This record gives sequence, C-alpha cells and structure tokens, in this order.
Amino acid sequence: KAADDATITAAVSAGLAKDPDLRAIKIDVDTQAGKVTLRGPAPNPVAKERAEEIAKNVKGVSSVDNQLEVKTM
Repeated sequence: KAADDATITAAVSAGLAKDPDLRAIKIDVDTQAGKVTLRGPAPNPVAKERAEEIAKNVKGVSSVDNQLEVKTM
C-alpha cells in the first residue's frame, strides 16, 4: 500500500506544481492509506480551496485534510 501512497503524494505534488498560485510555495503533501494531508502556507483562501480540489481529483485519494494556512501580508 505504501507504493500507492507514494504515487498519490507524487501526483498531488505534481498537480500543485502546475498551479500558478501554488507552485512557488512549499506545500507538504502526506498520504496514508489514501488520505491526503496538506500542510504549509497558502497565498489566499481561493488557492487553499484549489489545492484541496487538486488533491481530491487525484486517482486513489479517499479524503483530504486541508491544513494549509492562509498567510495575510
């Protein structure tokens, strides 16, 4: 199962890297048994939502725990 989790983590990270608002940020993606946890900063609430949507659309993801924190400048 660990290989599947590693594949999911890589796919979520790749998806985040394609997003113009999210690719410049270090987002920690952790996957355990199909449950993805996102940690780190988000530039705005819309980007935080989008990060969750990107993760949810990855094959094999059962749930997303979005712990991204919106940093106000």
